[in-house]
Amino acid sequence: MAMRSYSGLALDDDILDRIMTFCPTFGTLQSTVLVSKSFYRIFQTHPKSITRAVAYNIVGPALPQALRVIQYPYPAHHAADTLDALRMATECPEDHAPSVITADEKAMLQGNSKVVAALEDIYSLTNKDRTSKTSVLTPEESWRFRRAMYRLMLYCNLFPPDRHERHEIDDLEDTAIEKIFAQRTAVLNVYPTDELVQLYAVAKFMRGLLEGLSGGDPRTVDIFQSLGPARALYGWQERHIGVLVDDISDELFDNDDDIALFSGYFATPFKNLWETRKIPPLKDEEPLSKWILDQVNGANDTCSQCASPGGLQLFTDANWHRFPIILPNLLKSNLKANPLVTQPFFAATRHIAGSDALGPWISGLWAFRQTEFHGWDVGDSYCSPCLLKFLEEHVWRWFLDHQLAAGWTPPEDCWYGWNCRTQTHSLHHQQTRNHLCVPTK
Repeated sequence: MAMRSYSGLALDDDILDRIMTFCPTFGTLQSTVLVSKSFYRIFQTHPKSITRAVAYNIVGPALPQALRVIQYPYPAHHAADTLDALRMATECPEDHAPSVITADEKAMLQGNSKVVAALEDIYSLTNKDRTSKTSVLTPEESWRFRRAMYRLMLYCNLFPPDRHERHEIDDLEDTAIEKIFAQRTAVLNVYPTDELVQLYAVAKFMRGLLEGLSGGDPRTVDIFQSLGPARALYGWQERHIGVLVDDISDELFDNDDDIALFSGYFATPFKNLWETRKIPPLKDEEPLSKWILDQVNGANDTCSQCASPGGLQLFTDANWHRFPIILPNLLKSNLKANPLVTQPFFAATRHIAGSDALGPWISGLWAFRQTEFHGWDVGDSYCSPCLLKFLEEHVWRWFLDHQLAAGWTPPEDCWYGWNCRTQTHSLHHQQTRNHLCVPTK
């Protein structure tokens, strides 16, 4: 028997409209529209309001800022030099009436929202709560952070690193450079002071990520921060500033001189605004997170073993994956100088170094916990020296277990075990004795 076809649903139009506004993604909305002619008809009647509602579901209350990033009529690079500063600052305002969101804009909106969400996770872990890899910011805190991050994204899009070639920058007159910085100042000047300070706090957070990757070289950071939040996130995820080098013209690194358009990329416009608004400059040593966060979890926590203060700087299983270590340095005592140990150890841990696999690997070391470490629990918080102490006492034991599981048959144990000095220079001794053992002499 043939299935009966129908073209409508026994639901009021308002209910169908409401159902579509709850779609969590644009893909879900598209599928819903295709369910029946009724859904399709309602969507065609109210495309702007329904699409905007779904966009809000994706982005949240920072939607006006997110839409401005993707809908701003960015000028061609050289045309931007002569653009009036006030016009640049007020173009495509955040409070403009709802407009149609194109397919390309939907893709950009979703992509940018993922970047901002990932950066919020990092911000939460490093500034709010070290025990959670995913953001625990309150709705209000999250709104402040995301609103500022989208505004930061817009700023970097307006003043990208490829707007001028190096020789063009060198040839710019002082008046031209002053005009560009006036544009930057004007773009930031449209925000009220409290939100401007929040933007400053988020800009410093992004700069901190890049400083950690670049070794803190101010000139390098000045250049790389102009790439914007998405590239800063990529650098953080890849754990190396080198992955961003291809995004920057080699000419910008030709010498060690400061480059006028990058030196003070953020700092100069903010300084101008603090002076104009008669606001005391924000000090680098003060916790800028106070402008984003209402509360910090565990700010006064101490190490579970030595009771030294640490707060957010303590290490837990949520942030072990970012613990700054060189894995071979964790080998006990003179094992570090025994190539018959270090070479296979490097091969066994190559996939762990510099990756998120480091966290689970450290957690797994608790399976080898020795009696003297009774009371050291995997869920506790540790200062760097205490965590290093635990790791050094257990990494070699993990490696011994790893080698045995791989089929290695160890030779006779050396009396001096991992503390043996002969293993550091005698190949014969390295080959005929096992040093992955506790000294008996």
